[in-house]
Amino acid sequence: MLIRSLWLSSTAEPAKSANRPMAGVTGIHKPVSREEFLDEIFKEVRPTDFVARNIRISPEKVSEDTLRALWKWSAESGIEPLSATLEADIAEKNPTQDNITSAARNLVFGGAEFRDYPLISDYLMQRGKTLIDRGMEMNPNNVPLRNALITYISEYENEPMKFLGVLRETLAIDSNNVETHFIHLGLLRKSGQWKKAVAKCEKLISLQPQNPVWLFQLSDIYGQMGDRENSKTYRDLAIKAERNQKNK
Repeated sequence: MLIRSLWLSSTAEPAKSANRPMAGVTGIHKPVSREEFLDEIFKEVRPTDFVARNIRISPEKVSEDTLRALWKWSAESGIEPLSATLEADIAEKNPTQDNITSAARNLVFGGAEFRDYPLISDYLMQRGKTLIDRGMEMNPNNVPLRNALITYISEYENEPMKFLGVLRETLAIDSNNVETHFIHLGLLRKSGQWKKAVAKCEKLISLQPQNPVWLFQLSDIYGQMGDRENSKTYRDLAIKAERNQKNK
C-alpha cells in the first residue's frame, strides 16, 4: 500500500522526506477532527456520488464492504492520505496485529510525507499514534510498529531525546534492522551530524553491501562534509553497484 519500503529494496532511491527539514514542526499540535481532514482532502478532489454519500458516515456505522469500496476508489484515485485513513477504518473492524501494524505505519509515514499540508499530516499522525498504542499493547517488541513510533516522535513530537530512547530500545530488540537504521540516518542528516551519519551509512552498507542506495547516501554525506575524494569514490562504487544490479 503506502509504505515506502526503500530500505528493503536493493534498487530503491532515498525517500525525499528522509533528508529534508521538517516544515513547521514545533512539537505542539491541535487535534484535527475527521471532518476537518475530509474537508481538506475534498478541497480539490471531486468524489463520486457513492463516495460522497458514504465517506462522512461514521466508520462504525458503515459495512466493511462499503469501506473497502471507498478504499478502492481512494487508492485508484491516488489519494494516499484518504487511503491510509480508510485502511485504518478497515483494520479497526478486524484488529489483528498485522492489520493494525500496516495501518499505523501507513498513517505515520503518510503523515511524514505530507508535512507541507498540516491538517492532513496532523490528522494522519494523530490517528497513527492511536493505532501504534493499540498495536504495542498486543506486542511491545513489534519492530515495524516501533519504527513507526520512532518516526512519529521525530516528525510529529519533535523530541530528539525521546526519539533516541525508543531507537535504542528498538535496536536492542533487532540490532540489524535496516529500516530502523535508515530512519536514524535521516535524523542524523537533518541535524547535520555528519560523522555519525557516515558511521550509520557504513552500518547500512555492511547489512546490504549490494544496495547502491547506501553508497549514494555516503557519497552525498561526504560531499556535505567537503570531502570530494571520498564523495567521488563512493559515488563511483554506487554507480558500479547499480550497473551490476541492472545487468542481473
